[in-house]
Amino acid sequence: MNEFDSFSSSVEHLHPSPENDEIYGVVDTTANEFIDFANDIARNGIREPIVVSADGYLISGHRRFAAAKLVGMQEVPVRWITDLYRSNHTSTEWKRQLVSYNQQRVKSATVRLREAALQVDPDIAYQQLCFERDQQHSRGLKKLEVTGKKHRAKISDGKREMLQAAITVIESLKKFWPVSVRQVHYGLLNNPPWKNTNAKKKRRRYKNIDEDYSDLTDLLARARISGLVDWEAITDETRPITNTSFHKDSAEFFSDAFYGFLRGYHRDLLQSQLDHVELIVEKMTVQNIILPIAQKYRVPMTAGRGYCSVIPRKEMVDRFHRSGKRKLILLICSDFDPEGDDIAESMVRSIRDDFKVEDIEASKILLRQDQIKDWNLPPNEEEAKESSSRFEKFVAKYGSRQVFELESISPLVMQAAVAKGIRSAIDIEAFEQEVQAERQDAVQLSAMKLSAAEFFENPGMSGLDA
Repeated sequence: MNEFDSFSSSVEHLHPSPENDEIYGVVDTTANEFIDFANDIARNGIREPIVVSADGYLISGHRRFAAAKLVGMQEVPVRWITDLYRSNHTSTEWKRQLVSYNQQRVKSATVRLREAALQVDPDIAYQQLCFERDQQHSRGLKKLEVTGKKHRAKISDGKREMLQAAITVIESLKKFWPVSVRQVHYGLLNNPPWKNTNAKKKRRRYKNIDEDYSDLTDLLARARISGLVDWEAITDETRPITNTSFHKDSAEFFSDAFYGFLRGYHRDLLQSQLDHVELIVEKMTVQNIILPIAQKYRVPMTAGRGYCSVIPRKEMVDRFHRSGKRKLILLICSDFDPEGDDIAESMVRSIRDDFKVEDIEASKILLRQDQIKDWNLPPNEEEAKESSSRFEKFVAKYGSRQVFELESISPLVMQAAVAKGIRSAIDIEAFEQEVQAERQDAVQLSAMKLSAAEFFENPGMSGLDA
């Protein structure tokens, strides 16, 4: 406990602590609130003495001291802490003293954060951070014993033509990077390159068969490792990766966070529609092509592998109920095969019967028999499997066992077809009105960002000193 004496002191002998401004902000003597405070002191005096160190530095009462000077007071009541000297403390230590003597202040969240940071020992805090991080990383982690070396074969001259053809396809799809190997595969079928076979080094044209697709997969892996194909060009959407972003310090984090402040706004352009529209994509390998169109029209998109599980279906139903719309419309993008053809009917049946949504309808916007004919798409090597429970229905309906994949469609054609399907399901006039409203939203957000930038440059925090 510090020793103290109370009496009056001349304002000329007292000095505000510079560290106080760093914690609580510079006292704004022009603010209306401060002027009212000063007038009260002029009428009634300073009720609570100002706390001062033995060497004359203010510890508590900076606003009272500033108000007293403003109204011309020559002396102020003080409480001297006779065994506490600012000169004996580092800047951080003195800031902690200021905080300990200012617990009574009414403070903003920013000020409270600054105070809390001063109470934390940085060494202990960092040790705790490392300990917690190591615990998370080591939990259930087993070291993998690595034996032998990986020897990946070099790209032979016999595969150069096929590689160059694949690179040409990849470059033609650059707008849609990253693309799947399956999309490159179908791109090669438009102008099949020559490739060597394993049998006596014979050459033949690239085909829509598993052997050639497997060769392409291996070839592109080696090409990326060798630097012949950009790593960013190819993706495997069927194996999503979870990652975490890192920052070098808090300043960089703040910069990134502030840069993202009020960015990425998307107005609900379908809020004026009578019906709620959802887009279902059977294969993750084409989601990067379809997603930009879904985002353009603000249509929720669910991408998976085959039939959607019960959780995505429940989420669709929840979004429909929250929308308050009269009807749920499902737009389906799936392969032309027995399962893909059945997805639309299956989805309607499940949502209607499992989730009791009566006002629902579905439309398959990709891939249909008329589109296959119009776009002259290549069939898959394997025909529809008789083991499928939907085989007989599919063959009876279309008179053929041939099946076709979504990846066989060129990206631009695919995007156009999805856009056409969405536009056919919505009120275009109402949609365009929302687009115009979004333009006005952009003006408002721009003004907000400017105001926020000015605030952070000149926060003007004064705090309230009791």
